[in-house]
Order: sequence, then structure tokens, then C-alpha cells
Amino acid sequence: MDEPFKIHTLHEYLNFYIEESERIFSKYEYLKLKEKIHRNCLEIRRAIQEVNQENFFEQLARINTLEAEILIILECIELRGSDDVVPFTEAEILQVAKEDSKTYFKENGSSFSKSISHSCFGISKFTEGCDY
Repeated sequence: MDEPFKIHTLHEYLNFYIEESERIFSKYEYLKLKEKIHRNCLEIRRAIQEVNQENFFEQLARINTLEAEILIILECIELRGSDDVVPFTEAEILQVAKEDSKTYFKENGSSFSKSISHSCFGISKFTEGCDY
């Protein structure tokens, strides 16, 4: 069974992705991917801070797209073979992340990989039945 979704602050949420990128990319020479994840985290922070009644859905779509790019990058890196080589170049991963981010959550539906458990999108999955 999945553990409950336990993120209480924006810092906790974004710090997870920063730490993952540091952990993964300290071993591999994918600086552009690490920078992209860090940039997206800054953009997500900005988008969340800019949310208001007038732009909620626009900002939510922006946040989902940025987060999907992060998740796609992390998933691509997980495709390392037994030789520890990622089968894609940085440019290819960045291109796939950009192209697929708009439909990522829709295409994956409820069959997400383990990386989705940290996602804002995953909140509804892990908070069902919670009293607010």
C-alpha cells in the first residue's frame, strides 16, 4: 500500500525535486537536466505565489506542466541500462519533456509510476477520505 502523501509546505514539495536532482545528477554528467529541474522548481514557486481567484486554473495548468517536465526528466534518467548509460541525450530528454508535459497526467491516468507519488497531482490519490 502506498504511504500517505506527506507534504505540508511548498519548501518540502520543491526540496524533494531539488534533492532528487542533486542525488541523481551528482553521479551523471547531465547539467542541463539538473538546471531544468531547478528552473522549473523556481517557476513552480512563482506560479504558486501568483495564484489568485482570477488565474487559478491558468496557474494550475502551468504548475502541472512544469511538474510533468520534472517527472518526465526523472523517469527518463531511470531508464538507465545495466551499463548505467541513459539511452537518450540531454537534448532528447529535454525535448520529450517539453512535448509530453502537456498531456503527461492525462495519458498516465491512474497508472502512474512511483515518481508520481510526490506530485501535486497525486494529492487527490493519497488524500481520499481525509477530513479538511
